[in-house]
Amino acid sequence: MKKEFIRMNSNDVHLSLGNLFRLVKELSKNKSSALQTELFCDLFEIDEINDTTVNNYCVGCRGIGNDYKQIFLNKQKRYEKDNTIFEDTIINILNIIDGHVYITDDKKELINNNDSMKSLCKKLYNISKNDKTVSNDLVSKLNVLFKTNQLYDFFVEVLFFIILQKKQPLYESDLKKELIENILNDTYLSSSGLQEYLTLKLRESINFDFNLKRIALEGNAYACYEIGSNEYCGYVTGKPRYEEAYKYFKIAASYNHAGALYMLGNMFYKGYLGNQTNEDLETAYNYLLQARDLGNIAALNVLGVFYLRGLYPVKKDEKEAIKYFNKAIANNYAYSYNNLGKIHENNKEYQEAFNCYLSSANLGESWACNKVGECYRNGTYTDKDLFAAFEYYNKAIESNHRTLDYNAYYNLANIYINGNAEINITKDEEKAIEYYEIASENNIINASVALFFISVDKYLKTRDNRYLEKINHYKNKIEINSNYNNAIKEQIETKLKELNSKKGIDISLIINI
Repeated sequence: MKKEFIRMNSNDVHLSLGNLFRLVKELSKNKSSALQTELFCDLFEIDEINDTTVNNYCVGCRGIGNDYKQIFLNKQKRYEKDNTIFEDTIINILNIIDGHVYITDDKKELINNNDSMKSLCKKLYNISKNDKTVSNDLVSKLNVLFKTNQLYDFFVEVLFFIILQKKQPLYESDLKKELIENILNDTYLSSSGLQEYLTLKLRESINFDFNLKRIALEGNAYACYEIGSNEYCGYVTGKPRYEEAYKYFKIAASYNHAGALYMLGNMFYKGYLGNQTNEDLETAYNYLLQARDLGNIAALNVLGVFYLRGLYPVKKDEKEAIKYFNKAIANNYAYSYNNLGKIHENNKEYQEAFNCYLSSANLGESWACNKVGECYRNGTYTDKDLFAAFEYYNKAIESNHRTLDYNAYYNLANIYINGNAEINITKDEEKAIEYYEIASENNIINASVALFFISVDKYLKTRDNRYLEKINHYKNKIEINSNYNNAIKEQIETKLKELNSKKGIDISLIINI
């Protein structure tokens, strides 16, 4: 069967010659002047080339010829001695984009401050972040060059990558194989084991659980990891069974399964296994180091927490913690954004803290969504914006129930209970009570207090004894909450005394005050 090559001039996931030429054409005021052959000849300082050849290079169905690569290798050596050698080439590209002939003595200054070049570099930078073949070092370097307005040097770095380093052609089948090989590198995991697991996953239905356990007990690491995860989350019996999870994670970890190693470390760290003694924490730390070395991102975050809190066997070291959090953040790990944000907040670096929380919220992390909503509602660390607050509260409650911050339900209920004309939210007491109840059932004490007050007011209006039962229910719920304090106690007692003072109402047999 004929291999399918990946087009490199029609997407934003490959930093390639084809996509560079496509962007130049898109930005050009006169599209007909942005010819591929003209751009190619300008880049390589040649007089002519066959249209079909350039098209093949740009589409990506052929690798750029060695003769042309040699031209750029020579340029690279010259550039190390004279970094102005690309000025004329880039000015000519700007001439094409802007439809204007630029004549200036300070060409680099013009390039660095040209709006079209800034737009082109921004698009190229975004593609570089999407291209998995671009190293983190190059992405970071491009980021610094772009932010400091060194657009000339930025563009030259891109040229060296797309011509000398970017592999083409790329085929779908080869990419899948390479991806699997990279994942399995430095492990004892086999591609045949992965195939067995995926075949079962994709084809089985009724007998899936039975056969998953069968191949797990035969040593299939992927099956062991899935069963361990199910036991950890409580999907098998309705409640977590950490000892069972440990049994399966341990088998997967023996094959250097990075996720299983992380889960073992995480369970010892949280005290789900052991008693968080120094010995247990050292066991957790060692598992996390193994997971980190195999590329697990979550392990970076927990190792950062070890250094942030000075957990045995490491000493407290905020700088080391920040390094770990930043490594995880480079892979868009939401919880590390949260942890770094808290560090900035503690250090009174409020803008940096808000930026971290916002990045996490935009990844859908519930706690951060609620936190950002609070910032927008109160105008804390940012401008007050009730529309944005309402949006982020709603994002918070759309998250996975296992990591959901139920404070967001309480905050939304506070909006619905009275409505808000500024953001066009009409009063909806029924929805407010529904959200208060969800928050209350998940130990948000303020929601229980709100329901207590609502029940008192309802009883005063209706004298319906069902509300007395609710009053008693929420009073008891409040008093057993770990966040119960004297201030809340005083609020409750004041409201009860008010209720008890009403003529004809005696609740002393139901509630002791």
